[in-house]
Amino acid sequence: MNSSVVVTPRTHWINGWFLRLFARPVIRFDGVDHTARWGQPYRVDAGAGVHRIAVGARYRGGTGALGLVESRVEIGAGQRLILEARNGFFNHQPFIVTPPRKPAVG
Repeated sequence: MNSSVVVTPRTHWINGWFLRLFARPVIRFDGVDHTARWGQPYRVDAGAGVHRIAVGARYRGGTGALGLVESRVEIGAGQRLILEARNGFFNHQPFIVTPPRKPAVG
C-alpha cells in the first residue's frame, strides 16, 4: 500500500509578506528537497516507516534552504499523514512541522 505525507508550508502573519515576495518554501523529505508553494499542500509519496522531514525557505537567487529543523515522522502502511509548517514571529526563526490546527468549536 502506498503511504504519503502532505505538508502545507505557511508563513507567520507578521513576516509572511516578506517570505511570500522573496522566497519559495522547501520541503526536505529524507534528504531530498522539494520546492512547494506557500499555503498549498504538497504531497510526498513514501513507504511505511520512520522518515525525516524539514521545511524551510529558499530566497530568490539562493541555493540553500534556511530555517530547516528536522523532525522524524512515522507513517503506517496506506496512511496519509497531514502536516503543516510555519515559521516564527521573526524571519530568522525556523519552521516547525506540526499536525494542522483544528478550528475552535463554539
